[in-house]
Amino acid sequence: EWSFSLPLSELYSLRRARFSLGRNFLVLTSRGGHPLPPLHFHRGGTRGLLRALQRYIMLAPSPVDGRLFLAYPHDPGALSQSFDELQLLDDGGSDLVSRFMQDPYATTFGGFSKVTNFFRGALRPPDSPLHASRGSVGPNGHASMDEEPGFELITCGAELGPRPEVTRGKPLDKWEEFLDAEGRVEDPERIKAIVFRGGIIPSLRKEAWKFLLGFYPWNSTTKEREDILRTKTDEYFRMKVQWKSVSEEQEMRNSLLKGYRNLIERDVNRTDRHNTFFSGNDNPGLTLLHDVLMTYCM
Repeated sequence: EWSFSLPLSELYSLRRARFSLGRNFLVLTSRGGHPLPPLHFHRGGTRGLLRALQRYIMLAPSPVDGRLFLAYPHDPGALSQSFDELQLLDDGGSDLVSRFMQDPYATTFGGFSKVTNFFRGALRPPDSPLHASRGSVGPNGHASMDEEPGFELITCGAELGPRPEVTRGKPLDKWEEFLDAEGRVEDPERIKAIVFRGGIIPSLRKEAWKFLLGFYPWNSTTKEREDILRTKTDEYFRMKVQWKSVSEEQEMRNSLLKGYRNLIERDVNRTDRHNTFFSGNDNPGLTLLHDVLMTYCM
């Protein structure tokens, strides 16, 4: 009754958890976002299972949750196999990397041309006359998939005329001069025009973008904006507490919240680490991004 099976290729994540009595259990989640029944370990053994799984797949700890491990295949032939199944390359995908390094344009566009052929045949109705007229008959008497005649790379170029000279205007570098005595913005249209043509200097973006994105009304006073910020801050933390207070057992029964968390943790894990705000696996910016996205889902 409680048995289940899941191919390791369909495993998305694995979460370690512990009851208040100290007993460990694992929750496996498929790539479709569906959690499986928890695996309870009354006498230990979770680490041994993780070590055994790592012989077949890679388990990478989540940057925002030390108890969550994301599963990745480490079969070096998986990529080549996926290309072989789609038949993107005439002689198989084993030398895809070397061919791409030698001639990236030919390799890329050659593969994409076959993807076009594949979907064209898949979306065409079976009884369409185009199947009989365009499909060739193979040795076994069945119509074979359309053969791609190839592609032509145009290198001559077209005459587009001289490139117009575009100059940027002066960025918005002053803010206080646009405010009246009570803090209202006196000329919003002028500010928008300056930003459109020249942008905003980095030191003013934190303030100006709150108006451009509609967080603050243009005609609000300084006192009114302080009240808006206080109200929105309280609202954010109230919504954050809602998902922070969900227990492990409750989350396993809430497929919608579990699906949101899986998507967000996947996206946060793929954040560009070259950005200094997100560089490093233990960067607090990753946790902040995760919390903002989870709260937005509420």
